[in-house]
Amino acid sequence: MINQTQFNSLAAARNPYSVSIYIPTYRVGRAQEDQIRYKNALQKANHKLRDRYDLSEQEADKFLSEARTLTDNLEFWQNQSDGLAVFVAADRFEYYTCPVDFEPMIYVSPEFYLRPIVPLLGDADRFHLLALSKGAVQLYTATRYAITEVDTKGLVPVNMDAALMQDTPTNDLSRSGGAEGQRGSNSPVYFGRGGDPSLDVEDFKVYLDRVNEGVSDYLCDDKAPLLLGGSEELIPIYQKANSYAHLYTDGHVSGNLEEVKPGLLHEKAWSVIGGHFDEQADRDRKLYGDNKVNGEAGHELEEVVPASINGRVAALWMDRNAYAYGTYHQETNGIEVMTDEDKNATELYNLAAVNAFLSGARVYNTDKEQLPDDATGICAIYRYAVDADTTNQ
Repeated sequence: MINQTQFNSLAAARNPYSVSIYIPTYRVGRAQEDQIRYKNALQKANHKLRDRYDLSEQEADKFLSEARTLTDNLEFWQNQSDGLAVFVAADRFEYYTCPVDFEPMIYVSPEFYLRPIVPLLGDADRFHLLALSKGAVQLYTATRYAITEVDTKGLVPVNMDAALMQDTPTNDLSRSGGAEGQRGSNSPVYFGRGGDPSLDVEDFKVYLDRVNEGVSDYLCDDKAPLLLGGSEELIPIYQKANSYAHLYTDGHVSGNLEEVKPGLLHEKAWSVIGGHFDEQADRDRKLYGDNKVNGEAGHELEEVVPASINGRVAALWMDRNAYAYGTYHQETNGIEVMTDEDKNATELYNLAAVNAFLSGARVYNTDKEQLPDDATGICAIYRYAVDADTTNQ
């Protein structure tokens, strides 16, 4: 699974030539079929390298040699997700198994093709999940497609015992009498509190105040919603302690989540918060219509691509099955439309998607019927009206 740092590195790369490969894969039971699909993709990449960059067959083979090592790696093909993304350049070979059913794509160009994986990282459906229990604190960042645990070591107390230990006269014992960071026994010993169970609520408040301090510091200026999960007794107390501006309060994930597998945890979380993002998408589609009247939204490729490059796009939609080829001219802030066969052509939807995403836009790479305006395969809401000097060369 790709992360933001890896994405940024790929987005910044410019090579004499590079190859990006996307294929759909099966999670189980179809390894041989996936291997054949990948092998065919490498053959097509070989032909494209020879046609576009006049490489010999031997030069193209050498360029793809490291990528070819995956072909016969049976263990690799037996552990797939829904899609595979592969990136090859001189002295660079990276691959990512992703929970997205990619449309097949073999792209040969100086830049990598990143449009299909933008939804894995983008803010259009990104959220945080804070799983709370007495025995553990776990923070996750997730999207519609994936979930990743955040390393909170040194940021928040590892559990309730560690948080309350800070109140004790000794700093090497927890409430249970064990070393800091260990989970307490079923019969905790209360230091300085007389062992009175009636004080549990106060203990919870101390514990969750300290969790909130660390979580809020970590999230800081983030705008993604924070979904809570865990035991019912802790949720309302944390809601009162919370100082993060975007706490999600319309639901939470119930139950002890300490031992829940990431896949199931993601399913539980999305079932609670998924509707929130559907509503956001609906609001964006409505806003598109409202803004178009004022020149602050549109579907013209000649406007959307420059606006994306210039950081003017607030929300971008693309038909995931549509493509456009050409080049962007910085001196005129305009595009020149070409065909895929032109050696100087780049895929313009990819150019728009990557730049819009890096400037903080919500990016929807979706089916055509989900576009607010299907006159073309691309449309956008602008942060402000597009300048009249945007041209098409």
